[in-house]
Amino acid sequence: MTAHGQYENQYQRQQVSDYTDTRTQGYMQTVIELSSTLGSAHAIRQLCNGSNDQYWRGYMQRLLSMEAPYQSRMRSSMVDAFNNAFASENSRRQRCDESAVSAEKVYASTGQRLADDLAAANLPEKPRQEDNTGQ
Repeated sequence: MTAHGQYENQYQRQQVSDYTDTRTQGYMQTVIELSSTLGSAHAIRQLCNGSNDQYWRGYMQRLLSMEAPYQSRMRSSMVDAFNNAFASENSRRQRCDESAVSAEKVYASTGQRLADDLAAANLPEKPRQEDNTGQ
């Protein structure tokens, strides 16, 4: 009985996630681009620091929990973007050198810009006016 209820609950969350998403295509594309950037940075970080370094993967996990906490097309797209970028960067670089370190810095900078864009998109368009009447 419990298993059926859990399945139903997961199914309902997936439906909600897939069909009531009010984010714009541009916003979702930025999320995917950030996922890809994190995957590339993660590949370099592991190349230079070893497979136990989960620094950028941790960022990806937090992004998933905020943008696509339930199984959905968006979550699958984000995971695919991260994994594909990781594999691509992994096949491109064989050793940790100055070029790799520099590339990770570029990915970090790009990721920060994309994250800032997402944060700005989630802020209200007009700042709240303080009530100066003292009430």
